[in-house]
Amino acid sequence: MRIYYRVISITKVKTMSKKNQEIINVRKINKMRWIAGIVMSSAVIILTLVAVSLNISNYYKDHSPESGLGTLRMFTTLSNLLAAAAAFMCLPFQIDGLKRDRYKLPSWIVMLLFIGAVGTFLTFMIAITVISISEGFVKTMFLRSNIFMHTINPIFISLLFTLIISDHKIKFKVSLFSLIPVSLYAIMYYIMVFATGKWRDVYQTDRYIPWPVTLLLIILAAFGISQLLRVLHNNTNKYVTENIRKYYLETPDYDCVSLNNAVIKLAEKEAKFYSEGDDIYIPTDAIKLLAERYQESTRPLDEACDIYLQNYLEFIKK
Repeated sequence: MRIYYRVISITKVKTMSKKNQEIINVRKINKMRWIAGIVMSSAVIILTLVAVSLNISNYYKDHSPESGLGTLRMFTTLSNLLAAAAAFMCLPFQIDGLKRDRYKLPSWIVMLLFIGAVGTFLTFMIAITVISISEGFVKTMFLRSNIFMHTINPIFISLLFTLIISDHKIKFKVSLFSLIPVSLYAIMYYIMVFATGKWRDVYQTDRYIPWPVTLLLIILAAFGISQLLRVLHNNTNKYVTENIRKYYLETPDYDCVSLNNAVIKLAEKEAKFYSEGDDIYIPTDAIKLLAERYQESTRPLDEACDIYLQNYLEFIKK
C-alpha cells in the first residue's frame, strides 16, 4: 500500500441546509460530468476503431493509396487514434473517480487529450471547408468513416476536453505543445508529397494557393483552435475550482472547534471510500483550504497532513 499526496475534489456532502444547497448541486454536477465523460470516452474509442476498420476494409473496394494500411498516412486517422488513446487512458481514472467521488486526472493525460482535441478539431475545420469544396459536403462529413472521424469524434473530444476533463489549468506556453503533432506532420507531408513525390496531395494543399502558404495557414489554424479550446477548458476549471474552494471555506460539514478536528473529520469522510489494497491519497489542497478557514495558513502543512494520515489509518483499521 503506497501513500501519495494528491489533490481531491469535493467530498460527499450530507447536509441539506439552504446555505449548502448550491455546493451540493455543484458536487452532483461534477458526478454527472464524470458519468458523461465515461460515456463519451467509450464512444470515442469505439467510433475510432470502427472508422479505422472501415478505412482498412475499403482498400478492397477502391484500392486507393489512402485506404488499407495507407489510412495511417492521413492526419485525420492519426489525430483520431491519438485522441482515442487519450480517452482510453482516461477511463480507469474516471471509473475509479466515480466510485470514490474524486474527479481529477493526472495532468499528462489531460495534456494528451488536449493534443488530441486540437488535432481532431483541425481535421473538422479542414474537412468542412477545404475538402468539402471539392468532394462535396455530405460525402466529406457524413459518408462511411467520415461521419466518425470528420464530424462526431471531433465534437465529442472537444466537449470532453472543454467541459468534462477540466482538472488542470493549462498555461499558454504549455498549450504550444499541442502544435507539435501538426508541425511534425506538415514536415512529413512536405517530404512525402513535394520532396519525394511518394504520396499524392490528398489534402489539396497546392490546389488553390502555393503549398507553403497552405501549410503555414494550417499551423496557424491549429494555434487558433488550441487557444480557443484552452480558454474554454480553463473557464470550466475556474468554475469548478472556485466552487470547491467555496465548499471547504463555507460548508457546515467542517464546523469544528479547531483545524485539527476538521482534518480528522476529513479523514473520516475519505476513509469511507477505502477498499483493501487501495493507495492512500492525502488531500493536501483540501487541508490547505481548511487551514485558511481556521486562519492557520501559516501553520506547517506537514503537521496537518500527519494528523490526517494517523486518523485515516485508524479509521480504515490499519
